[in-house]
Amino acid sequence: MNIFLCKRRYIYLLTLFFSVTSFSIGINDSKYIELGGSLDPSVMKNVSTVLEQNASDEKFNSVGLVVANGYCSGTWLGSDNTHSYILTAAHCLAGAQGTEFTGQYVSFKKQDGTVLAAGISTNYFRNFTGCSNDIAVAKIPKLVDPTDDEGEIIKQPLLDNKLNKNSLLQPTILTGFGYFGTRTLGQLDYNAKRKGDGHIRYYDHHCLVNRAIENTDSWAFASSGDSGSAIWQQRNEHQVAVGVTSWWYGWYHGYSGHVPIARHIDWLKSVVPVVKTIDDISPEIPVEETQWLLTEELPIETTPLEQDVRGSVYYISGQNIVDGPSRYIWRYPRGVTRFATTLVEQNSNVEHKVWLRGQRKTHCGWGKINNSAWCYPSPNLGQLKMEFLQSDNVGLPIGNFQGSFSLIVKSLYDPSYVNEVQVNTNITITTQIESDGVITQDISYIGPRYEETIYGTVFYLSENSNSRNRPVWRRNNRGYTELEVDVTNSETGDVKTVILRGERNLGCGWTIMNNAAYCRYQRPIYGELRLSFVPDDNPNLPIGQYSGSLSVTAKGLHKRSFRKDLNFNVELNIIE
Repeated sequence: MNIFLCKRRYIYLLTLFFSVTSFSIGINDSKYIELGGSLDPSVMKNVSTVLEQNASDEKFNSVGLVVANGYCSGTWLGSDNTHSYILTAAHCLAGAQGTEFTGQYVSFKKQDGTVLAAGISTNYFRNFTGCSNDIAVAKIPKLVDPTDDEGEIIKQPLLDNKLNKNSLLQPTILTGFGYFGTRTLGQLDYNAKRKGDGHIRYYDHHCLVNRAIENTDSWAFASSGDSGSAIWQQRNEHQVAVGVTSWWYGWYHGYSGHVPIARHIDWLKSVVPVVKTIDDISPEIPVEETQWLLTEELPIETTPLEQDVRGSVYYISGQNIVDGPSRYIWRYPRGVTRFATTLVEQNSNVEHKVWLRGQRKTHCGWGKINNSAWCYPSPNLGQLKMEFLQSDNVGLPIGNFQGSFSLIVKSLYDPSYVNEVQVNTNITITTQIESDGVITQDISYIGPRYEETIYGTVFYLSENSNSRNRPVWRRNNRGYTELEVDVTNSETGDVKTVILRGERNLGCGWTIMNNAAYCRYQRPIYGELRLSFVPDDNPNLPIGQYSGSLSVTAKGLHKRSFRKDLNFNVELNIIE
């Protein structure tokens, strides 16, 4: 961003410099190597051919070559009985500093050279001064309408009519006619229709700025030959023209600038009576609400809800969430949210508490579902990912578990926004996870000395902990970690919560299990985990037999790669 800001004034001067030139597709070096095998000009034809084949996609049949002040690109918006309407850049046509000009000969051609429209054009403008209004429509005498391979007139392209900056700052498709090259090699070939993938990084002075970055999915930028070409993004599962190419910043830098179409949509409607926008998308068969199906096999991931919302979204507990977040947090995105729902085992018709995992997506990666923080460049993701892990549900019996739950979606920036993600579940357990140990009312579990075989100390974490679930360093041998575990009465089916104690051996005594320290004058060769049931911690537990499960994770403090997921059965027989 800083590079762009320091060069911004110069970039806007460049738009005037290129007022009689046009642009096409440039790519970064890493993409050239990926397609051609090396950064060698001799493989240029192989690389260019791939981009030309990509441009033949029928979704972009409306893109053609404009011949006027020079060679530019344009997009056929539609035709009436006598004229075709071509969207292009203002600096590609005569009379750009005004609002209307008649008298210039303009032609519009398909990729195969077929002339679709030609003659004296009426050009419509927005008093061109720079990128923000470098947009024009040429009304050209029609020869034929563009057709597809079956000879049918192609569908009119859809234009963006909702100026949402967050929605615009995302991946984009560039396609147009002109020169081809890379950031290091410069120009390699002349005019041809090519297609590439970019990413709108900034919205600055009413101009969309695309930048190609090495070794990413954003590898294309406009270059000499592509002025006037539309850039495309997906809206409601349709390719929609969101911008018009205005300028570039040379081969090396990989920047290109584009006029946001939605900013000029009312003007476009006034000069192009046949124009189509997002609002003209044919309605799908109505569905009451989107239902997601969660199984034991794969995670599910929703659409990026933030694209249609002002600001970021977060998720809190909805229907049938018995243990989950109830309010938002604002932290650097990391971690996983464990939440629980009640599902019914279909054969026995018995309800079970089932733990699930969820995360919310940002440009920094995945974090907790109720974390409303967002990362540069904008809050335009917000996907919700959910999954079932059997290791979180060690005590779940073999069977098929079904039910439904929902998570409420809210926006921190728009208090009026409320949505709901509804999820159906169909989880099948065919085998039970082997237990790492059993905890009873009489016998504690004591684990192995992991520190004898790895470098440094280990510590233990559990989502069942009543205290902060992260490592600490305390050289004292006192205290224990309280672990809340749900257990089920085998006769009545009642679920009770019991307290277990979790401890770690420092070498000079026992301490809380997340304490990663070791005793002075000793080496870290101990670190056993001890899990115990103490009757005095559970004075109100009724008489009966109970079973449950507990998950604990062993981690290395010094050897970060060490991790071991441990699963325990809890079997209690309370007789007094």
